[in-house]
Amino acid sequence: MYKQNNMPARTQFSHYLRTGRILPAEYFVDHKSCQSAYGEDNSLSYKSWTTRDFVEHYASGSGRTVDLAQVGLLDRFRNTRSVRNTIKEFEMRQMRIAERQANNICGRSQNSKTETTTFSDGDRTVTDVTRDAPLFSVGNSSFFRSSRCSIEVNCSRRIIRLQGTMTFEIKDWFQNPLDIGIELPKAKTYRITAKWSEPMRFIFDRLGTGRWVRN
Repeated sequence: MYKQNNMPARTQFSHYLRTGRILPAEYFVDHKSCQSAYGEDNSLSYKSWTTRDFVEHYASGSGRTVDLAQVGLLDRFRNTRSVRNTIKEFEMRQMRIAERQANNICGRSQNSKTETTTFSDGDRTVTDVTRDAPLFSVGNSSFFRSSRCSIEVNCSRRIIRLQGTMTFEIKDWFQNPLDIGIELPKAKTYRITAKWSEPMRFIFDRLGTGRWVRN
């Protein structure tokens, strides 16, 4: 979070407004290190943006794109209830596709050999994070979901193994933050983006559990 009396945070924020780039963690003496698994720079997480920072960037950021990973908000975003629900929904959709693929394979053959096939999927939905204060500026965002998966099917044993990668992305705009009837001469609409991937591995054993379980 940007704090007026926090020199590293103030330096970081000023540098970003001038150049559109985040200072490397090594610039600061007392920094944490390492990145999250989703690309967020945890060394800067204590300077996560607030709604005020998004508004200030609108006023003086020259329209530069803001990536949630670069302002310490990616992990917060991907762990909101709305986002997790859309991820779970997409994950279950991949399971249904895998079952259809397996049924097609086993409709042609009932041998004991394991057969493998691949598929991809993608769609677009909307996330709602307006109730999470630091993410209010992201609001209702277009949420893009895609996957690349493979399945192994053993028809005689009635087992399906599903593994793949799901990729998620938002493409949003920040505009008109204040309805005050005053034109801000340097204010410019800008993009807000985020992108990350999550793996999935499941097994469906019709003769065992009879349901999908994580593998």
